[in-house]
Amino acid sequence: MQKCGENFYDFLPHFLYYTVPTFYLFGLLIMHNAAQHNYVISLTTEQKRRKHITEEFGKQNIPFEFFDAITPDIIEETAKKFNITLDRSPKAKLSDGEIGCALSHIVLWDLALENNLNYINIFEDDIHLGENAKELLEVDYISDDIHVLKLEANGKMFFKQPKSVKCDRNVYPMTVKQSGTAGYTVTAKGAKYLLELVKNKPLDVAVDSLVFEDFLHFKDYKIVQLSPGICVQDFVVHPNNHFESSLKEGRDRVHGNQRKFSILEKIKNEFGRVKIKMFGKQVPFK
Repeated sequence: MQKCGENFYDFLPHFLYYTVPTFYLFGLLIMHNAAQHNYVISLTTEQKRRKHITEEFGKQNIPFEFFDAITPDIIEETAKKFNITLDRSPKAKLSDGEIGCALSHIVLWDLALENNLNYINIFEDDIHLGENAKELLEVDYISDDIHVLKLEANGKMFFKQPKSVKCDRNVYPMTVKQSGTAGYTVTAKGAKYLLELVKNKPLDVAVDSLVFEDFLHFKDYKIVQLSPGICVQDFVVHPNNHFESSLKEGRDRVHGNQRKFSILEKIKNEFGRVKIKMFGKQVPFK
């Protein structure tokens, strides 16, 4: 009669052969999803800015990767991948630099989807980080329906419906337009949502206006602000000695091509501006 456990050592190699690879792959998947995904958009020629970012992230031992910004020589090629049409005529509303900037963000949204990332943190290369940035860049504290989390402290907003998160921070629904894409998180759901809104269309609006203004009109767009914010641009910290903008010259050149607002739109915009000025509060940086 065969005794209990007699063939255990015959069974063990087969068991390990089939189960160890499965657990190994499962472990890699967990590590992949738990890891931070921090990308900093930067021109390869901006070595001073890259040095600054390396030092800034290094202060808190935060892992990150530089993403080489899309330059004018490859914007047509990049836009074709998303079937985005560009206007580079004398009447263009965006400069080549602004187009390259927008496409850099769009490519990173796509990268998040292609690599099955549960979120991606996107930064520009002139930021300063606040306290507990490393902990807060592990974005495990927002609900599953959120598309975008703004990390940057920039401008005023109405602080309603707070949700407490870690490190003595709150997140608030964003209901009024903001500017700047110096620091924000896009979830996997958000990456898919944003890409669907920009693919197969003309690109004639700056990326920060798309993400933090134009898309706010969609009722199913879920975007929140982290407060206090954990990053600010260099001109906030050093107002008299900040990094020069590589986009300003081109932006000034196309300024006269922007759409002219109707009288009714001007009145509405002015009313909104006054309302924010009187009742809105500045997003703090910490």
